[in-house]
Amino acid sequence: MDFNALVEEIAARVAAKMEESACGAGCASADCDDGRPGLLVLTQEHGTVCHQMLESPRLQECYRTDCALVKEYQCDITDYEAVILFDLTIDAMTRLAGGICDTPFTALAQKAILCGKKIFVPQEAVELFRYVETVPSAYYQMLLDKLTLLKQSGMVVCPAAALEDAILSGETESAAPAEAPAASAPSVIETPMAAPVPTGAGKEASISKRVITERDIAAVYDRTVTSVHVGVRSIVTDLAREYAAARGVSIIKDS
Repeated sequence: MDFNALVEEIAARVAAKMEESACGAGCASADCDDGRPGLLVLTQEHGTVCHQMLESPRLQECYRTDCALVKEYQCDITDYEAVILFDLTIDAMTRLAGGICDTPFTALAQKAILCGKKIFVPQEAVELFRYVETVPSAYYQMLLDKLTLLKQSGMVVCPAAALEDAILSGETESAAPAEAPAASAPSVIETPMAAPVPTGAGKEASISKRVITERDIAAVYDRTVTSVHVGVRSIVTDLAREYAAARGVSIIKDS
């Protein structure tokens, strides 16, 4: 191989490696359509916690994670199934609740609400909760009403430690208590699961979720269940498959 051919071969290999990295787990994006639904991290400034969500192996197993700030908020919200919202300042919260979304951050959050996306917020990222010991009760209640409106619009607030479980289980109920947000909150979120399908013999169960986790299989399993039906587009995690296989349960994707 002459010198020019060698240079061309090296350049081709480098280009291929760069393309592979661009669609790898380290920088998964909505532009890489590999069958997984998109998960958007929406924040006003970079931080360690949001990067942990972007790089979480558990989330990347089921989702393509993307950072709105890196993309300068130039995101098509329809490309994503769910949103993790950090930095829910009092200003951002009141803007969202009032429908006055004139910043890139709040505008994208509002679009997620309008499109009916699941929005998950770490309890620790809600600025209002930091003032629960000092704020006058009347003023606190006024602001809390705005947060309640957002919850009623599909926003889920839960402890950061339970955030991954909430996302993977499709949790739709907020865990933060209304009267005392700084008090201890449940670290494990109870997840509503589908009940076994009444088939007479009771040998089959059905789960109508997009992402099927080990907890989902465990919730419908008993010794009489021999098969679990899931949607044709459902994503079944490896742990879920292992749990089912260990108990002799078949996972069937319905067409």
